[in-house]
Amino acid sequence: MSKLVIQNVGKLFPAQHGSEPTRALMPTSLDVADNDFITILGPSGCGKSTLLRIIGGLETASEGKVLLDGVPVSGPGADRGFVFQSYTLFPWLTVQQNIAFGLREKGLAEAERLKIARDWAGRVGLAGFVDHFPKQLSGGMQQRTAIARALANDPKILLLDEPFGALDNQTRALMQEMLLGIWEREQKTVLFVTHDIEEAIFVGSRVVVMSARPGRIKADIAVDLPHPRPYTIKTSSAFVALKERLVEEIRAEVVAADH
Repeated sequence: MSKLVIQNVGKLFPAQHGSEPTRALMPTSLDVADNDFITILGPSGCGKSTLLRIIGGLETASEGKVLLDGVPVSGPGADRGFVFQSYTLFPWLTVQQNIAFGLREKGLAEAERLKIARDWAGRVGLAGFVDHFPKQLSGGMQQRTAIARALANDPKILLLDEPFGALDNQTRALMQEMLLGIWEREQKTVLFVTHDIEEAIFVGSRVVVMSARPGRIKADIAVDLPHPRPYTIKTSSAFVALKERLVEEIRAEVVAADH
């Protein structure tokens, strides 16, 4: 059985101030295997973030259902870790305390929580910064902390909504390598929303392409590139060919939306 099953999930936002209702997401179905890394790619406003929020239980579907390990998703839960574009850290807590925050709900003793948090700080490259506060960190370091916090809770699935969108190109590339390395070691099930084609290919094992609004899945393309996957693979002929295909897929949707 698939780890995550999305069955005809759609979203219609109700009318406001006399306007017509807005169809953000057409009924959409997708099966996600255990330990799969799926990137969701599409033009702005296509409903990819809405779909991710429905999976995370932060948004209610207008139709259809989401099943995680066969159990319907009805709201937020610790079985799904969520990382947003904004870092969403608690400014009054240190890196270690931020990472440990969700572990209190599991009833772990403080010493155990801090041990797990320190371990995850090391895994994301923050071993020397556990006592720093968010304001003392760069954007990339803050997002490393947010990712570590989500993973420290040992969720069944990790959901990332354009997590590197606010970072400069060099930091973004390093963060992609870090996340991919964690996935290669930990083998988590991951759904990653992005509008960056190169990013979608580099980190993903499958790229799901969504159409212009109202969003639907237009293509589901396997990324047949080896692991471990070094950054130099971005210049390989297989990578470039896949990028060219996805550029055409996305361009067609952007042109359709423009019309």
